[in-house]
Amino acid sequence: MMDKIAIIGGGPTGIGVARELIEDGFAVDLYEAEADLGGVWNAEAPCGRAYASLHLISPKFNTQVPDFPMPEDYPPYPNHRQMLAYIRDYARAHGIYDRARFNAAVDRLEPVAGGWTLRSAAGHFETYRLVVVCNGLQRVPRLPDTSGLGTFAGTILHARDYKSAEQLKGRRVLVVGGGNSGCDIAVDAVRTAACVHHSTRRGYYYQPKFINGKPTPQWMMELGNKFATREETLAYIEEVFRFAGYDGADYGLPRPDYPLDAAHPVMNSLILYHIGHGDIVPKGDIASLDGNTVAFADGSSGEFDTILFATGYSRDFPFLDRDLLEWKGEIPDLFLHSTPRNHDTLLFMGFINAAGGLGDGLKTQGLFVRNYARALFARSAGLQRFLAAKKTDRPDLGEGYFIDSYRHQWEADLWKLLAHMRRYRDMLAEGDPATGHELTEMPAR
Repeated sequence: MMDKIAIIGGGPTGIGVARELIEDGFAVDLYEAEADLGGVWNAEAPCGRAYASLHLISPKFNTQVPDFPMPEDYPPYPNHRQMLAYIRDYARAHGIYDRARFNAAVDRLEPVAGGWTLRSAAGHFETYRLVVVCNGLQRVPRLPDTSGLGTFAGTILHARDYKSAEQLKGRRVLVVGGGNSGCDIAVDAVRTAACVHHSTRRGYYYQPKFINGKPTPQWMMELGNKFATREETLAYIEEVFRFAGYDGADYGLPRPDYPLDAAHPVMNSLILYHIGHGDIVPKGDIASLDGNTVAFADGSSGEFDTILFATGYSRDFPFLDRDLLEWKGEIPDLFLHSTPRNHDTLLFMGFINAAGGLGDGLKTQGLFVRNYARALFARSAGLQRFLAAKKTDRPDLGEGYFIDSYRHQWEADLWKLLAHMRRYRDMLAEGDPATGHELTEMPAR
């Protein structure tokens, strides 16, 4: 068996991992189901999750890879077309296209002694010493169970199906879901829909995209050690948001019953603006469905033509038998959300949420895979230490702090995650004279 590595998925994470492995001299094959790279940003492909007006919710400064900055003329929050161009430019600059196999969805991945056999829809059938799965979090639409609520006579869509506000022109629309997609789509729908209602099940903290003339995440990072404790810092940030007009309770929305940083941030400068102007009518949970009538938990009801569920996605690995992985509830039980405890030649990268941009974690993840591949192929002392550690260690990634929801099962404290990945990456590098640590990455906080 050759020392070859397969990467499944040509989105940002797959590209970032491929870059590090190629730079280190590994033989890499990247399998992409579509005709080009880009993943969720490849709007014209089935895997695309971008719509016409979409912009990033993470700013340019921490979305760009540290040693490959975005063009100077990009705005603080690039649109999806600019993001796709950036990702593809990054791939070209690092030789990813030369290693990519397009229109090659992976059909089957099976373990063999010392590795995996991989079969693709394009007819590839090869064996690899290491496989890195990067097929993304936004795979299969996750819809709530409405079987006991009645029947809706109108059109039901998922955020995956949304491409333009023109789809909703003149329609009475109910958007369900309080995350970034739900808020962004509700705001976008105001431009064309006859009316827009927005159903959420809890209170949320809404963050503006700019504070004091800076992207909000940059402003928060620049607070540094201004306050003695985390609690004081959060209290100050919450006070500033409230003063700036971003307290949902001021608009009649329920107040969150959790700390500011205990849920993935909702970055939207316009949702409360449109609620305040009556363009978006906030509602709670759906209580029942009857034809075009939707009744809500507060006893109110409304007539709708379209319900759009922005309710997230489920993990999906159609090429792997489910029994090959260990599961924790509805998601695979992965060490550092990346490494199966029961397989030493399989990694999953990009399967975590954290409050930060792509650049915060892409380099660290790539270097982790790079050191893992070195250690695996050399069967180094560092590898043996890591393989023992992944079966017993339970590093604190902050998961227990977040609200109880499907999506937050893989939410992590970004800085804890990066620190632990560096720690275990260094463990893997033991006995390796060339660790690659000289490469630029996000600094520890």
